[in-house]
Amino acid sequence: MAACAHNHDHDHPHGGHGHHHGAEGMSEGRLRLSITLTFLFVALEAVVGLRSNSLALLSDAGHNVTDGLALGLSWYAITIARRPPNPSKTYGYHRVGILTALFNSMTLLVIAAFIFWEAYRRFVQPAPVESGPMMAVALCGLFMNTVIALWLRGEAAHSVNMRSAFIHMVGDALSSAGVVVAGAVIYFTHWYYADPIVSLLIGGFIVYSSWGIILETINVLLEGTPRGLDVDEMAGSMQRISGVMDVHDLHVWTIADGMNALSCHLRILEADISRASSVVGEVKTLLAERYQVRHSTIETECVGCDFTERYCRLEAHASDHTHDASPTVEA
Repeated sequence: MAACAHNHDHDHPHGGHGHHHGAEGMSEGRLRLSITLTFLFVALEAVVGLRSNSLALLSDAGHNVTDGLALGLSWYAITIARRPPNPSKTYGYHRVGILTALFNSMTLLVIAAFIFWEAYRRFVQPAPVESGPMMAVALCGLFMNTVIALWLRGEAAHSVNMRSAFIHMVGDALSSAGVVVAGAVIYFTHWYYADPIVSLLIGGFIVYSSWGIILETINVLLEGTPRGLDVDEMAGSMQRISGVMDVHDLHVWTIADGMNALSCHLRILEADISRASSVVGEVKTLLAERYQVRHSTIETECVGCDFTERYCRLEAHASDHTHDASPTVEA
């Protein structure tokens, strides 16, 4: 006789179970070089911005400071994420990258608020700007930030941590381009309002580009459904596998970039209980190959549990969701 309920916590029959983390493919030497170049340029930009009295250039320098911090934190997150799991951190340290991305995006909002305030002050009281040095430094910044953004682009497609750093660099490249435009307008027309106008555009882009990262990281930290995953459609595909009657108590979440996890209960036809492990194997293969869910914990049963909702409502003091009283069937 075999118990009807089975746990398959460690059964990973699908191929390619190893988790791939795009951020780890980033050349750390290149990332360190990007950090060094960024802070050297910040010093140059701040000095010239103060001498030329350019708010746009000083705004760009402030943005560059956050760029350097973002790159430094991204490098730290890549390094610490390699630490192995332990009894106090059973998932390891992969979420450090998520926290870093959230922090980087929040710093962007802070610097944008500063830019808006200073731009308002310049509208109220316009100030003369030396456009020549302003344009020269901005052109250097445009080149440097474009090169760094191109270095980060490949990893940004796979890592929200690197994507936040990439957006920092793209934003600063556009900021530098805007400063060049403002400098040209001031040089030819002496219309000094171009300086705060460009600053407002820079701030607006910063807010727009960082908001999506903030929402994505908060969703991960709230154990939300992985981005782009249709859970109802996935559950339907699971139920269409031979032997599966029902899928319930379903939870899907993201641990970190490229690491999606799932837990659920499968109700198996009594006639198929003897091949429950095979059914679970088919489900795991489906999850891994079609839905990129490569870490799954699946419990099987033949008569169902007290909770049959697809998305089980968890309560802090609820009774254990177990199947100790499940009837038995012939193996």
